Amino acid sequence: MVTAGLSLHSHERQANFRNFDWALLVTALVLSGFGLVAIWSADGAGPLRLGGPVFRQAFAIVLGLLLMAVLSWVDPRYVKALAWAIYAVALVGLVAVDLLGVTIGGARRWIDLGPLTLQPSEPAKIAVLIALAAFVADRGVEMRHFRNFLLAGLIVAVPMALVYQQPDLGTAGCFAAIWLVVMLVSPVRRLHLLSVVGASPFAALFAWHFVLHDYMRERLLISYQPERDYFGEGFNIIQAQIAIGTGGLLGNGLAGSLQSQLGLLRVRHTDFIFAHAMGMVGFVGGVALVAAYLLLLWRISRAALLVDDLFSRALATGVTGLFFFQAFVNMGMNVGLLPVTGVPLPFISLGGSAIWTQFAALGLIQGLLTHRRRTAFGRQ
Repeated sequence: MVTAGLSLHSHERQANFRNFDWALLVTALVLSGFGLVAIWSADGAGPLRLGGPVFRQAFAIVLGLLLMAVLSWVDPRYVKALAWAIYAVALVGLVAVDLLGVTIGGARRWIDLGPLTLQPSEPAKIAVLIALAAFVADRGVEMRHFRNFLLAGLIVAVPMALVYQQPDLGTAGCFAAIWLVVMLVSPVRRLHLLSVVGASPFAALFAWHFVLHDYMRERLLISYQPERDYFGEGFNIIQAQIAIGTGGLLGNGLAGSLQSQLGLLRVRHTDFIFAHAMGMVGFVGGVALVAAYLLLLWRISRAALLVDDLFSRALATGVTGLFFFQAFVNMGMNVGLLPVTGVPLPFISLGGSAIWTQFAALGLIQGLLTHRRRTAFGRQ
């Protein structure tokens, strides 16, 4: 009996190992490695310093990999069972920012934990996604009722409002993207969803006049007309576009563009790291970077096709949508197509909380894959 049990256990571990998506892991590591090079270059391409941005990012990547490894072995049924506890912890973290957070650059988004600084809005993205996926899976076909559709919106609206008042318009947009993609794979009435999409222009107009702060409206306008405030808010946007343009076909090498070398391109470690990277590697490198993101998105969305339950499908689709939204918005704001909203470039922008969250998301995806043969949610 004991031998049979051990044999079965061993078989399950082998089956899990075979289902692990190594291509997804390698792609994330390639992006993270490129991010380390870009951060080192943005920091001056000098000798590595213990405690410097490169070491901090590398340490965050190691912790992220450990977190991914742990989550890849967690049965998604446990994740679903703990969805509301995870959601509650995320809300507590967002409220704690308002009470205990530190202000950096005019925004209160971080909690100082001594050696580490935590940005609760980053893990809150995954917490909200898990809760929303669990809600949709529990309701099933009852999502066609309008009250459940409204409740699903409320699950996202509460943390979205808490993040907005930090203020962090970009992360608030991430929550909206999560809601949209999960609704697209849920059994909601398309009429309800189309009504929201149709009302969006009117909601945006209302928000423009009655919700957004004056400086937010000004920043959005300057994003498309940076010359209006050349030496102020528009300066970095202009420098980013120059850095990308001067990258040419093959780039300027590890030193980056002249804008980076002279310090004209600000926040080049985070929000504008794409512009700095394009100054390094040029158009060819930019195409390769986009291809890497497309490969990452393909491997994540592939998980949504392999699972056979609504929770797993919603979770995988939500992670796909979140990564797509962040990469698209960051690149778009660097080239001047989208307003500057402070959305990090996945796996590349400097930031420990973002890296941990991104690898945790991949861990959840790996967990869906490694447990899909013995997941028992039931088909929906």
